[in-house]
Amino acid sequence: MGLLLLMPFLGAAEERTSRTRGEALASLGEALFFDTSLSADGAVACATCHRPDAAFTDGRAVSRGAFGRQGARNAPSLMGLAQTREFFWDGRRISLEALVMDPLTTAEEHGLAGESAVLALVQARHAKGFARVFPDEGVTRETVAKALAAYLRQLVPAPSPFDRFQAGDAQALLPEQRRGFALFVGRAGCARCHRLEEGAFTDGAYHPGEVPLALVPRQPDAARNVLGWEPEARRAAIPARADVAALGRYAVSLRAADLGRFRTPSLRNVARTAPYMHDGSVPTLAQAVERELYYRKSEGLQVGDLTPADRSSLVAFLQALTSPQVPTQTAP
Repeated sequence: MGLLLLMPFLGAAEERTSRTRGEALASLGEALFFDTSLSADGAVACATCHRPDAAFTDGRAVSRGAFGRQGARNAPSLMGLAQTREFFWDGRRISLEALVMDPLTTAEEHGLAGESAVLALVQARHAKGFARVFPDEGVTRETVAKALAAYLRQLVPAPSPFDRFQAGDAQALLPEQRRGFALFVGRAGCARCHRLEEGAFTDGAYHPGEVPLALVPRQPDAARNVLGWEPEARRAAIPARADVAALGRYAVSLRAADLGRFRTPSLRNVARTAPYMHDGSVPTLAQAVERELYYRKSEGLQVGDLTPADRSSLVAFLQALTSPQVPTQTAP
């Protein structure tokens, strides 16, 4: 058989090999994600704060890590991260590979004493898996990050009623949900930040968040103090100190315009991810809608007068963004 005739078969074989290796890599990352031994007290896994049944959140206002230590931020959903360009509420990491090691070595999360401790535990528990997937490299900082990132990239939301509606099924949304959608993209102004492009329901930008009254007097000192810190010192302070966490994007950029600004979260599966906001201070979806309408008006956005029925319709539409029953599907 000539080379030209063989090329389609060779291409298909390479594609199958690549897909098989990608599946093995993601499976290895999944094993790491659910392994509680990768923590200082042997009780915390990535899945502790990112539960599949809660759209990969934990239902707490702020997360709790090893030895019950409490952080300062709400655990965001991990679904749809393959579309995300900046990570965490403040965008302090710009790749999944950079992100995944942070929780492992943060005192308020997994609490391990540095990357060497992480690698030692992974070697002890997962050496065979790494030998299969990375026969020439084994367990390294890079291979651990690749495995975890590969698993996270597969966390794709399953189709929601809204997706079916967008695909042409006019009956996928209830009449109240259709009214809510019209408000969402119209008078309520929600789509200005929660954009529909690519189905992400976020603009990826940073917008003002609410600072708890108890923290307001501490903000000027916190803002001045972080100016003299190295980036890694600021990173470590964010989960450890509520006053630094409340600085938002400013703690990363050190730009005055970013003070108190947080990244717009996706609304996919939002009905499963209560409580809401960067600090988990809003317990219900209805209250989150009320808060956003109030604060967006204070920014000068003209959203019109929305009746209680309008607000109820918005909540109903947001509930239609929830994937039924199965929280995830594997990306093709």
